[in-house]
Amino acid sequence: MKQSEKTGEQATELMEFTLSGGCVVCGGEMSVRMSPGAIRGYCGRCSWISKPLIWQSGKEVSILHPPLAEA
Repeated sequence: MKQSEKTGEQATELMEFTLSGGCVVCGGEMSVRMSPGAIRGYCGRCSWISKPLIWQSGKEVSILHPPLAEA
């Protein structure tokens, strides 16, 4: 689902989508929300929150879930 919101001269793009099997913790469905300057992911099955990196190379889209902390 893609939503656009325009306020005055400033335009804000908000894009939301789900990735089947996208959670690297439990394999559940990952909901992803992209807005200017921020990308967030959430798994409804295990409640994992991610800050994924997403980039495109040609027709291929890659998603990386870097570790945010180490124990």
